Amino acid sequence: MVGRKVLAAGKFDILHLGHLAYLEQSRELAGPDGELIVIIARDDTIEKERGAPPVFPQEQRRRLVESLAIVDKAILGYETDDHTMIVNDTEPDIIALGYDQHTDIEALEKAIREKGLSTKIIRLEKKVADGLCSSTMIRSRIIEFYRENGRPC
Repeated sequence: MVGRKVLAAGKFDILHLGHLAYLEQSRELAGPDGELIVIIARDDTIEKERGAPPVFPQEQRRRLVESLAIVDKAILGYETDDHTMIVNDTEPDIIALGYDQHTDIEALEKAIREKGLSTKIIRLEKKVADGLCSSTMIRSRIIEFYRENGRPC
């Protein structure tokens, strides 16, 4: 099988096993000879979506994700709402969307076709990830620990 270029994207704030499951599925789509490029959300994007800044700054998150053996390259998202710009520049064969990523797939597919690209969008399934497999669960566990032990949070 010829390798494919796969584009995955996310916040990756407080890296956890859920992120790893997503990236492993993305890597499988690329194949052993393919390339997995991961887009890391910018700090201002996270703050706009979440209403709070990320725990880890964007460059730290980028470096952590890029250090994973299954990731070939991690780059920061662009400072634009036009997500097709980064797709145009990276020219992936596949965009791997996580099961919980909120994206208007039809609008993105239309915009990609208008740029003359043949990139496919694949929605990945939720995989079982043991333990603390979401940033929200991790933050809640930390807060609970400090409340139970009488330490300020």
